[in-house]
Amino acid sequence: MVSYLLFIRPFQPEDFNDVIEIERQVFCEHDPYVYMELYESVPDGFYVAIMDGETVGYVVGFISIPIRGRVFTLAVKEECRSMGIGTQLIDKICETLKKNGSDEATLEVRMSNIPAQHFYLNRGFAPAWVERGYYTDGEDALIMKKELKQVVW
Repeated sequence: MVSYLLFIRPFQPEDFNDVIEIERQVFCEHDPYVYMELYESVPDGFYVAIMDGETVGYVVGFISIPIRGRVFTLAVKEECRSMGIGTQLIDKICETLKKNGSDEATLEVRMSNIPAQHFYLNRGFAPAWVERGYYTDGEDALIMKKELKQVVW
């Protein structure tokens, strides 16, 4: 059995190039400089996953309107998937959103990205609605939502 040293930590400016490399591998959707803008505006909502000294994933989330958090993006290097990295990243950002006062988290995922939809379903997100023509190529997005507040009985 192979053992990996993995930890999640806040994004630092020196992570910028690694995050851009992962973004280009996984999405090619965002302007790379949006990540520096996000870091400057929501520094407590930007995390990277480090495995054996290498950046292998990241997540960004923020409060979009009072009590509603938004997971802006989550990505893991293709060769590092199915290792629990994405789970740790989504758990960390949901924990941060909740700590910052959010009762729910939303995110969008391409309609064609069935593996990502299953990933989020397995982490408590549920389909909420469809945004038509959401992506730059015209593909629709499935908006998914997760309740973050604890139910008290």
